Parts: sequence; structure tokens; C-alpha cells
Amino acid sequence: KNDRWWIDFYYDGIRERFPVSTKKRDAEAALSEIKVAIAAGRYQPRRQGEHGEAMTLDRYLTDEFLPWSEVEHSAGHHRRLRSILNAHLIPAFGSFRLDQITPKMIADYKISRRRSRLVKGNEVRAVNVATVNREICCLKVLFRKACEWEYRDENPTKDVKVSKEVSLAPVLLEQREVAQLLQKMPDHLRALTACAVYAGLRREELFHLRWIDLDEEAGQITVVSRLEHHTKNYETRSIPMNDALKAELRRHPRRPGSPYVFSNRAGKPYDNVRKSLNRAAAEAGIPGNVGLHQLRHAFCSHVLMAGVDPHTVQKWMGHRDLRTTLGYAHVSPRPRKGGNPTAPILAMVTIWSLGSNLQKNRHSPCER
Repeated sequence: KNDRWWIDFYYDGIRERFPVSTKKRDAEAALSEIKVAIAAGRYQPRRQGEHGEAMTLDRYLTDEFLPWSEVEHSAGHHRRLRSILNAHLIPAFGSFRLDQITPKMIADYKISRRRSRLVKGNEVRAVNVATVNREICCLKVLFRKACEWEYRDENPTKDVKVSKEVSLAPVLLEQREVAQLLQKMPDHLRALTACAVYAGLRREELFHLRWIDLDEEAGQITVVSRLEHHTKNYETRSIPMNDALKAELRRHPRRPGSPYVFSNRAGKPYDNVRKSLNRAAAEAGIPGNVGLHQLRHAFCSHVLMAGVDPHTVQKWMGHRDLRTTLGYAHVSPRPRKGGNPTAPILAMVTIWSLGSNLQKNRHSPCER
């Protein structure tokens, strides 16, 4: 197979199958060595653990898949994969051998998850379709790699379909709501929120923004795709800053020894600001929860409504496809032609920053 000789046999009822060499003579010699080792009682199956148990999904994930994912995927993507595995897939399939997991088992898991209920406080609701789809996609990739690495002959997820998702248009925050949200945010997170809503940075881009990425004189933020933390499309981009955002960043304290603009007391990047956002949204009278992606959505939609050329907005947002950018234009009028493409956003966010007069007497406890 693929110009290589394979050894294929059963040991203690478990199939052993692996490539050896491009030469038949070498493969025959390897098989002879295996036979001698089996006869002497010292053969160690390739698909077994150190205590002789068959390779389970849990063992495969620990020894093979997760180390690969940590290297190949971004830190955020790897963290999400690991969370799905630990919370759902390992409890469901972890004790089974890789060759025991069937398409029917996966189909049954999908049905079971769709029927399960999620309890949060006093609220009980069905598990979101998108959540189950992410879990099925995780199964697909881990079994695809298992087949590629020759731990399985066939992929049991090959014919398992993900469910159709109904996309709900996110609620667009009004200018007044943005100003009230900024006013209610804690001092140490106000500039982070301003970067999300005035510059449209993604969650991980906000958390890994560095002081050297800010150029107040040029009036722009550079979102840098670095080796240790790359952007979603692996590209660096620049976004203009308006006066309101500049003012918030000036007031934001710089933590000594940390290169990050937004960091915790240990100087490490934040990894979650959801509770603070939701608390501020409630105090501002904004119904429902508010997430960082919703603030990014507000930036893009309001920029398009202000008449900025969609291709310019595409660059600011870091979208590969213009259609993604235009998807935010569902409430936006047709863009104006001609003129300075940056001017409308500067005017638009100045309206948002009218709430800053409530913050005139506020200053940072430490200077940059």
C-alpha cells in the first residue's frame, strides 16, 4: 500500500496493522522478529498501553491527538477542543477502544445530546444545535487523524451529518446603549470595551494587544499576527483610532513589566470578561447578555451605516471575503461614493463618545 510493505496480524484478538518498509525483505525480517518476540512473551503491541490494555479513545487523545492539536492549532482553538473533549466526548467514548466506536454510537450520541437539557440557575433549556455540531466536528477531526495515522481503517464519522443551524441576527447596539455600556464598565476594562466597539477587534486580539501596537501619533491600532499568537487569518492589519478611543487608552493604566495593554495583576492577558460585560449591560439597561463579538458587530454595522466603503471595512475587520463584511449590512443604507472613507467612522464614533462628558473628572491611578 502506497509503495510500502505492511505487517497485518491479530494478537490477543486485536488487529495489529502498520507499515514497515518499502522493501519486502525488510518487512519479512520485521515479521520474523515479531514472531520471535511473541514466542518469547515479550512482544509489546503498538496499539496497546503500558499495562497491556487496548488503545482507548482516551489514551489516543492523551498520547496522540492533543499533543498534535497543541502544535497545529491556535491556543484558543486548542483550548476549545480540549474543553469539548473533557466535558462531553471523553465521558461518552473515552473508555472504548478506537476500533469499537461505530457510526451508530455516534448517531446515538448526537440524538442524546439534542435531547439533553442545560441547567443554568433557574433556567432550563435545550442544548444549542450549534453546540452539538461543534462536538460532532470535533469527533470528525479526531477520527480523521486516527485514520491518517493508521489507528483505524475507516472513519466512523464519515457519513454523520451536522444539523442545520438557524442563524439569528445579533441585536445591534444603538449609539446611546454603547455610551451607557462604556460608562458602566469597570475602570480597568473600559478601554478594552472601547477597543472592541470603536475598532472592532476580536476577543483574542483584544486580550493579546500590546502597547507597541498602539500609535497615537499616527492615530491607529496595528493588530499584529505573531508567531506565538496569530490573527484568525494570519494577517496583520491596521485600524484608525478616533479621539474617544485615544482618550480611553490614555487613561488606561500601564502595568509595569507587562507588554499587554489589557492584563491581570500577574501581567498576563485576560481570558474572560463576560461577567463584567453582562453586569455593565444590566446596569446600563441593555436587555440580554452582551458579548465582545456583539461589540465587534456593532462597530462593523455602524461603520457601514455611516457610509464607509465596504472594502475599507473589510480590511479593518480582517475578513478574507467581502461577503462576510456585507453580512453586517443588513440594517445599513447604501454606502456613499467618493470622499474620505475614514471620515464617516470618525464622525460616527464621536456621536458614541458623547457619553464621555460623564467621565471628565475620572483619571487613571497611575500614568502610562
